[in-house]
Amino acid sequence: MKIAAISTFVRDQKFYSELPKSDVDRLNHTKKMVELLKAENVPHTFLLGYDALVSKEYQTLFLENKDENMEIGLWYEIVRQLTDKVGIDWRGEEDKNWDWHVVPGYSMAYTNEEREKLLDVAMEDFKAIFGYYPKTFASWQMDTHTLNYAYEKYGIKTAAICRDQVSIDAYTLVGGYFNGAYYPSKKNIFTPAQTNENQIDVPVFRLLGPDPIHNYDKDKYIENYKGRTDVMTMEAGWEFSQNEDRVRWMFDTYYKNENLGFSFIQLSQENPFWHHNVIPTLKMHIEILKKEYSDVQFVKMSEAGELFKKHYDSTPATSVCALNDWDTGEKIQSVYYDCKNYVANLFRCGEKIFLRAFYLFDENFEDYYLNTPCETWYAVNENLPLVDTINWEENEGALIDNVGEKFSVEKIKKGVLKASWQDKSVVFEEDAITFTKCGLTFDLKGIADKPEINGNDAVFEYKGKKYAVSANMKPEINEETLVFKPRCSKIKLTFKRF
Repeated sequence: MKIAAISTFVRDQKFYSELPKSDVDRLNHTKKMVELLKAENVPHTFLLGYDALVSKEYQTLFLENKDENMEIGLWYEIVRQLTDKVGIDWRGEEDKNWDWHVVPGYSMAYTNEEREKLLDVAMEDFKAIFGYYPKTFASWQMDTHTLNYAYEKYGIKTAAICRDQVSIDAYTLVGGYFNGAYYPSKKNIFTPAQTNENQIDVPVFRLLGPDPIHNYDKDKYIENYKGRTDVMTMEAGWEFSQNEDRVRWMFDTYYKNENLGFSFIQLSQENPFWHHNVIPTLKMHIEILKKEYSDVQFVKMSEAGELFKKHYDSTPATSVCALNDWDTGEKIQSVYYDCKNYVANLFRCGEKIFLRAFYLFDENFEDYYLNTPCETWYAVNENLPLVDTINWEENEGALIDNVGEKFSVEKIKKGVLKASWQDKSVVFEEDAITFTKCGLTFDLKGIADKPEINGNDAVFEYKGKKYAVSANMKPEINEETLVFKPRCSKIKLTFKRF
């Protein structure tokens, strides 16, 4: 299943980077987006913020132009019009109706009782205008209680949150299911559930179509285009996605390379980016997909959720495989393997093959804001780190081979991905990773706490939660490294949660 969802986020407030006195331009830009998507005749979604929802101009625009290709959903940021109607004091700047900081702009800034009241008003006003509750419910960040409430009370079909990013805007999301969709834990929107009884039965999609090489650490590995790129996503307002060669590279990476049966990219851009060449760029994306990727299906966001739910009753294993680099060619490869138990990023740069990121998922690892409001200007969503070379910048990851050649990848059975080079390989399965004829050395500099060795287990602890990787041999540890040496040419890692 290969799908693309054109989803445009609509505000009626000045964006913090937007030009002054831009209300008319923003509305006119949104009208042109509607015209483009009508002309292209593809399914698409407009997600309305509450400020746009209650605007007569935006109501008229969407009510007059709604057709079978257009879905209207809810983009859920907390704005002053909403808090005023609920009767909650506005905690943003007095002269602004919207604030990009978590307090007051996102749901985790409020108590659970306030979260329910805010969502009730937004949903009822949406229904009063459009005649139904929205099927798609999305925001850059969202707390778990609000998602579960939206699903149980209003029957949303699809949810969506931001891609992984670190200290951008007012939020950090790191160590999540890289792309596509997953069923979250009832305790943590950012963590796939391991069991059906503990999962929220609405798929959460990751937004923006991130570059699987450079999204993680921006220009660290850039050589030829250093300083000439900004946000490494398919957002139509940024220079990265306005280059046709890079766009084709992204589409090849997501749709032609191995994905284990499911691939997804969200396209478009929030409407305050009206001055960023969005419309011709989105038109280019659509027409390339139409002409060159005929097996990719355009869907509304709610349809993406319904298709996902039809095919999967629990979070599947998927992959995103960048087998070359749009900047450095053959020098870099990056493979993300996601499943309900973990996410791992296999990375090759030059001759070195290593895990650049590796996070364990635990459905009992609670969202920091599950029952307690966020009181800071930013919020954090994360999972349990085993390897992270961005938050701990001195950390060099988990070395697999320092004389590695270019690897190939293949699906060897359902949910199982194999990367091979020379006579060596790494096989990713949902409950294990097997390394053949290569080593595995974790760089421990700075990453979480130094693990304890208990038999064949390396036991980690992060923010009060214990978890372990277990192998078919006892690991060796010193001040800077955790080493697994092959037994009978193989290292097999499995996972434990305590």
